[in-house]
Amino acid sequence: MYLKKLDILGFKSFANKTTVHFSHGITAVVGPNGCGKTNILDSLRWVLGEQKTSLLRGAKMEEVIFNGTAEVKPMGMAEVSLTVVNDRGILPTEYSEVQITRRLFRSGESEYLLNRVPCRLRDIQELFYDTGVGAHSYSVIQQDMIDAVISDKAEERRFLFEEAAGITKYKQRKRIALRKLEATENDLLRLKDIYAEVQTQVRSLKRQYRKAERYQQELDQVKAWELYLGARRVRAIEAEKRELRAVLDELADGMTRGQTTVDRLSADIESERRRQTELEHHLVEIGAAVYEVTERAHALEKEISVLTEKRHSARALVERNERELAAMRERAAVLDRQQSEATALGERQRAEFEDTARQVADAENAQAEADRNLLAARASRETENRSLLELEGKLSSGKAEEDTLREQEQELAALLEDFRGQMESHRGEAQTAADQLAAARQKLADVTARKASAEQALADLTVRLESLLDLSGELAEELSSLAASLEAGQARKHLLEDMILQFDGYKSGVVAVLEEADRWEGVLGTVADRFVPQDGLEIAAEAALGDMAGYLICDRRETAERIIDHLRAESRGRIGILVPDTGMLNPVTRRPDLSAYPQFIGWLDQFISTADNLRPLMEAVLARTAVFAAGQDPAPILERLPFGFQAVSTDGRVYAKNIIAGGSDDAFPLFRRKEKVAEQQREIDELQARQADTHRRKNEVTAQIAAARAESGSLARGIEDIAEEMEAARAAIAEIEFRQRTLQADLERMDRERRQAGDKLERIRHRQYSLGLDHSRLAGQKDSLVSTMTATDERLADLERAAVLAADRVSRLQVAAVEARSRIEQTESRRTHVAELLDEIARATAEKTEEIGRAEQEISDSARRINELEAALRETFAERTRVTDQQAALRAEQAEIMDRLTGCEKQLKELRAERESLSDRRHEKEMRLNTLESEARAIGDRVREDYGVDVAAIEAPKPDPAVDDQDAVHILAEQKERLKEFGAVNLLALEEYKTAAEREKFLGEQLTDLTTARNDLQTTINKINQTARKLFHDTFEQVRGNFRKLFVELFSGGEADIRMIDPDDPLESDIDITARPRGKKLLSITMMSGGERALTAISLLFSLYMVKPSPFCILDEIDAPLDDANCRRFLRIIDTFSAQTQFIIITHNKITMAAADNLYGVTMGQPGISQLVAVRFSSDDAGTTTVDTERPIEIGARAGAGEPEPPRPRPSTKDREPEPEFELPQVIRDRLQQPAAPDAESDNAS
Repeated sequence: MYLKKLDILGFKSFANKTTVHFSHGITAVVGPNGCGKTNILDSLRWVLGEQKTSLLRGAKMEEVIFNGTAEVKPMGMAEVSLTVVNDRGILPTEYSEVQITRRLFRSGESEYLLNRVPCRLRDIQELFYDTGVGAHSYSVIQQDMIDAVISDKAEERRFLFEEAAGITKYKQRKRIALRKLEATENDLLRLKDIYAEVQTQVRSLKRQYRKAERYQQELDQVKAWELYLGARRVRAIEAEKRELRAVLDELADGMTRGQTTVDRLSADIESERRRQTELEHHLVEIGAAVYEVTERAHALEKEISVLTEKRHSARALVERNERELAAMRERAAVLDRQQSEATALGERQRAEFEDTARQVADAENAQAEADRNLLAARASRETENRSLLELEGKLSSGKAEEDTLREQEQELAALLEDFRGQMESHRGEAQTAADQLAAARQKLADVTARKASAEQALADLTVRLESLLDLSGELAEELSSLAASLEAGQARKHLLEDMILQFDGYKSGVVAVLEEADRWEGVLGTVADRFVPQDGLEIAAEAALGDMAGYLICDRRETAERIIDHLRAESRGRIGILVPDTGMLNPVTRRPDLSAYPQFIGWLDQFISTADNLRPLMEAVLARTAVFAAGQDPAPILERLPFGFQAVSTDGRVYAKNIIAGGSDDAFPLFRRKEKVAEQQREIDELQARQADTHRRKNEVTAQIAAARAESGSLARGIEDIAEEMEAARAAIAEIEFRQRTLQADLERMDRERRQAGDKLERIRHRQYSLGLDHSRLAGQKDSLVSTMTATDERLADLERAAVLAADRVSRLQVAAVEARSRIEQTESRRTHVAELLDEIARATAEKTEEIGRAEQEISDSARRINELEAALRETFAERTRVTDQQAALRAEQAEIMDRLTGCEKQLKELRAERESLSDRRHEKEMRLNTLESEARAIGDRVREDYGVDVAAIEAPKPDPAVDDQDAVHILAEQKERLKEFGAVNLLALEEYKTAAEREKFLGEQLTDLTTARNDLQTTINKINQTARKLFHDTFEQVRGNFRKLFVELFSGGEADIRMIDPDDPLESDIDITARPRGKKLLSITMMSGGERALTAISLLFSLYMVKPSPFCILDEIDAPLDDANCRRFLRIIDTFSAQTQFIIITHNKITMAAADNLYGVTMGQPGISQLVAVRFSSDDAGTTTVDTERPIEIGARAGAGEPEPPRPRPSTKDREPEPEFELPQVIRDRLQQPAAPDAESDNAS
């Protein structure tokens, strides 16, 4: 048996379908931290049925479903399929290949499939019982499992031994058997209670059955006489009925003749009434027509009024719109003038701008010409006197440059001032934006705090709602429990009342007397009723009294004698009677003092309550009985008791000198039955009060739940509103920040331009200073030469002035050109605004014009409609006049008909009076006939109801021919009186007794079957315990020996052992581990280093493998705490087991990677999504180890090539260093090329 492949889809970081093929030997899974290596192990554990989310590194099961990344949407389902090859028949199934699939949907639904057939989780768990494979078996080993193996939690360590011993299924069967045993015990207890109740019911029904038999015999005699007398009376009634019918026929003929005349008059009256009805119908129709015409007139008047009002409103709308149109036309005329003026002004400004541009060009040409003339003059001066010419040239140039620099200085100063103004304005706007940003951020913080507060309130409310729901469930369970207790209490109360009513437990003679208690004067009740013991002493009192507890108490000796005579004569059983007036019974002698004995409680008469007149009788009966505590030795008390005394224990054991009586029976005690009914009623009242209080609390909790749900919905809506406010605040912050960045960019630009202008101004001033120094030096030279060069100087001065003038004119014209362009743009903007206003006025004018048209059309339609309605109204008034005239004519005709009807009805009344006389006589005869029929029917119904026969169809014989019919009536009355003396008789007891007896027999059989089943289950549990104990003990001894050897091998010495804390109970005993590495003397394994603890745990785990190897084993970074030497020892053990076990190792250790037959690299080519790269090591014919690298596994792609390879010879570990024939994937190459380093550095390098 081995793993063939693992298919993963949507599980944790494996979003795409990934298939991992496993081969024989060792498979290593490598990759950087967080890439998803352990998710492969989690998927294996999950598909095998793991239910604990903590072992899957999650808080809830839905977290195993891929939750999406920034680029990939979340998935709605996780699915993992594991294919296992069952070639050795380890799994209890006929299939050679088994596929297990588990799916989980985000809605919470899940399903399991076994070979693509839906199944239960239990089916999968039972499939892997005692195979060493499962979600919690030692086939899956993680780092925390290493700690758990050698920790103080013995239950986790025990599970590994139980799995290796193969007793998991036995423990599961034992748990099932214990549950069945508990259920059987409960059923047995419940059945015993039911059986006891049924037995009591059968005894009660048996007495009722005998009474019902006697009653039935009397009832049969009553039936015979009632049938005879009833049949005789029915025959007499039939004869009288025939005579009455003849008289009725004569009366009927007279009534028929009178009825003919009445019918004729009635026909006339009916004809007149039909005519009257027709007239009334016509009057109603005409009245309806009058009403309809009047309503139509009112509707027309109302519609005319509405249309008139609408016409007035339309006219007002037309006038208002015309006024607005006039105003808009005036405004449009003004705007047209403004637009014309703006257009003309723009033309003039463009002409001025073009003229200024030409002037600028002319001035620039003139400046250029002046400059050329000046240069020519200076050139001529150089030919005459180079020194003087140079001097003059320098002076002239310095002067011109100074003027130019001065103008530039003025322009730059103005520009700097303008920059300062703009920057101050921008800084003000930036400060305003900063204030707005701070306010917006504060608002966002406030809204965020409000949202957090609301979410916290919602979370608190959710917790409170869950608490309320739990409380509601608890209250519902409490109500159910109270209802069951109340039902049981009422059942017990009814049982006690039935026992009191039916005198259950008393002898037949006592029952017979008590059923006719009113017949016997002086009967005071039974001993059990009148002598009331304290609570808890009922059994002692009944045991001490024995049969006397069921005796009657009668205050008259004569009555007692008559009762006994009656019972003997009627054969109704025997009876015992206590008579107080017959003298003291058993006069009390001096009672010994027994207070020194701790078991002595007191004398029984001290604990009995009764009436004062019965107390002497009670003391005479019970004063000689000592009461001692149950379970105590009565010998010291018995030694002190005189002759005729006795002792009784509280559990009903009676001791006399030579007699011990005790035991038990199923009968309910006779004492304190009425008191127990009252106690039971108090318990019922208390339960009902608790039930009402619980109902009230549940209603309050239900109201609180509804309020909490409403508040939760309100909070959720509030959170959504707050989220919208947060989005609005973030949008406002983003807008302000954008405006801030824009202002800051403008400020930086203006500051940069200001600095550039400042730098240029400094250079100009520095140049001016230099020019000033040069000018002073050259002025002296010029003064010495001025006399000789006057003419030349004047000419040069003229030329320089001309150049300066030209430059000034160019500057002024350039400024004028800029201003002209600005004015043109302003004029164009104003003209555009005016045009937009004109367009708006045009649209509004069109709308108002259209509205006026509609209003005028409405006015015209309303006028036309009003004319039509006024014509219709005139026609309606004419129609109403005509209909009113018809109504008056019909009412006159109706009055004539009423007069004729009055005459006919008077004649009809006289005829009916005569008919009433005949009818009264007929009614009298019919009443007598009905009386006779009712009597006959009553007799028939009574006989039919009581006896089920038709009295008219039978010939009932006379029960006693010697009895006269008059005497028969008296005999029947006496027999009925005797039936009444029976009192309440349960005739159903004749059938109920048989049914109850059959049920008692059935329940007895069921009781026997359940007892047998309980014994069988106990036997099964004992066999399971014996088998599991033997298997566990044998496995433990084998593991113990293996552990000692493996520990010495891994540690190169030392000693280790395992032992059971309680060897007498191996199935529940804790298992202790002791380990001492070579050269160390440790008091506890918790003092060992991490590597030593890991090696100790590995020794124990592989000791289990030696006893019961698992088909495959998954190891998750358990080599992390091992150094190189210990890692090689660990790999040698792995190598030993790899021949029969598949090993899948998740590791960061390069030595472990080198020892692997197959290597899977786990990467995240896309953030958040794991991807596999597969490498398989193989040996060529020359014994050289090579590495085959496969492409990254894509969706649906296979990770290996074909089926898993069969076992093959593997090179030794030291010769297994891989030498790739080509470049490996980077993640694997980095791992293989890393030097040996501590784990933390290795993880960081990954």
